[in-house]
Amino acid sequence: MTAVLLALCFGHLTQPAYAEKDVHTLHALFAEAKTREDTLLLRYRLYALTQDKKLIADIPTNLDSASAREFALLSALWGYRVQDVGLINLIIYGQRSLRLLDRAIRRDPAEPLVMLIEAQSLLFRPGIAGGSTRRALTRFLELRERVEEAPACGLDAQEVDSWIWYALEKLGAQEADSARASLLQADLPLLYREFVQSPP
Repeated sequence: MTAVLLALCFGHLTQPAYAEKDVHTLHALFAEAKTREDTLLLRYRLYALTQDKKLIADIPTNLDSASAREFALLSALWGYRVQDVGLINLIIYGQRSLRLLDRAIRRDPAEPLVMLIEAQSLLFRPGIAGGSTRRALTRFLELRERVEEAPACGLDAQEVDSWIWYALEKLGAQEADSARASLLQADLPLLYREFVQSPP
């Protein structure tokens, strides 16, 4: 890939490729990634699509110095590692993920990717560990306003809208049905349409 194309890839192609479940393009971008942030972002997106454990097998336990986005992405990757592990590792990995997320929030709580990963963590974390669907919804709504004000790198409004609907659905809110109908009437990329039609 040329240098010009690479500059466009990470800023403009990662999100559309993810939204269309274009694993081939994401792997190509991953192979060309030059920065730690780009590598972490692509691991985060590829694992969500492929569940390929090699993507999260060699991630660092911490970062000495990093951006809020890097801390958030590493937190999400450790969150993925919580799946399918024994109780001791679940506790260790879960605490590690939360510490990294806390560092991301302290560094920049208004960074869109930090807001997304924080809200997802609140949504899927058990209540005993601080999870809260209602707090997740609040954070998703704040993120939607933020993305509307200024486009975010590696994130789009339709992804956020899908998560808002999912949180409403989990809460049993009256608005969930109308939010779902609006999403399905829109020209959604493949991944978001599948998410709304058949949520996890």
